[in-house]
Amino acid sequence: HGEVADVLCELADLNAYDAPTFKAGTESLERALPDLPEAMRNRLEGALKKVKHDCGSSFTAALKASAGSSKDSREACPLFWKGQCKWGPRCKLSHDQDAFESSAREGSWKAPSALGNKSVGFKQSADLFKEDRCGALW
Repeated sequence: HGEVADVLCELADLNAYDAPTFKAGTESLERALPDLPEAMRNRLEGALKKVKHDCGSSFTAALKASAGSSKDSREACPLFWKGQCKWGPRCKLSHDQDAFESSAREGSWKAPSALGNKSVGFKQSADLFKEDRCGALW
């Protein structure tokens, strides 16, 4: 079924929309949506939006349901939301919007201003003007 999704995405990229082809493709994919990788589901959703294909409410619901089944259960990374996380994809905390929203709803995430912490951004930018061991100014 991954091949069908690939074909639909490639046709959308080429702007080669054919309603019967897309209808047959989405009908054959509906049962296999939970088995598709999340990246492929996202790509397929983007392709269907691009060509403005109405795939029906049952397919859309199945696409959303399978996408929601792989929720990130990690706590939201507070540094990421301040734009200061240096770990990127290797971070042990979640950079997912849903994780941030759920932790904000539960009350476990607090804004930096609510914690009374002061900004230390000036210390990071001051490092740019320090000399390194060779005496070069960066």
